[in-house]
Amino acid sequence: MSPDPVSASLQIWTHTFCRDFDRFPPHIQQTIQDKIDEMGARLESFPHHRLRGANEYRLRVGDHRMLHDFDAPDGKIYLLYVGHRREVYK
Repeated sequence: MSPDPVSASLQIWTHTFCRDFDRFPPHIQQTIQDKIDEMGARLESFPHHRLRGANEYRLRVGDHRMLHDFDAPDGKIYLLYVGHRREVYK
């Protein structure tokens, strides 16, 4: 994927993330994309929350959670999974 014009970081969407993202209604997709853009605009200073026992980070977007990893020096966000909070951590 190419970077969004608003985001200063390159967004790399996994197949799983893309598939699950496309299942959401447009208004939820927009909310998630806005949060990704906000994170990308200030990647180094954004408050990333690491999951316990994993090398992934979570981002809360309302009732949904997005799992991601990032490489701040290279300006890359790896978008791994997105779903409802009751399903993401299983």
